[in-house]
Amino acid sequence: MPIWILEPVADPQDPRWQGRRRFDRVVVRAPSAAFARVLAEPLDTPERVLEFGEEDPRTGSGFKDEKLYRAIADADGDYPPEGPPGVLESVPASGG
Repeated sequence: MPIWILEPVADPQDPRWQGRRRFDRVVVRAPSAAFARVLAEPLDTPERVLEFGEEDPRTGSGFKDEKLYRAIADADGDYPPEGPPGVLESVPASGG
């Protein structure tokens, strides 16, 4: 199964981040780049969100936004392609 690396492409000050938790690198084993983004979603999506009336303050995962993160196939072979789909490594952003 392919290994995908999700890396930020937007500036840390870009308003698209909308206060989401940022990551410098997320490595995912998944059959496609799109599925890798889905598997990474829990990393930056809050588990519990207070909702008031009809408002839904969830912004969704930044991993779905191609203007925030790019997905590239891992060419280094540092991770084994064998195994179940899932997040193999996540490195939170160091600043900003």
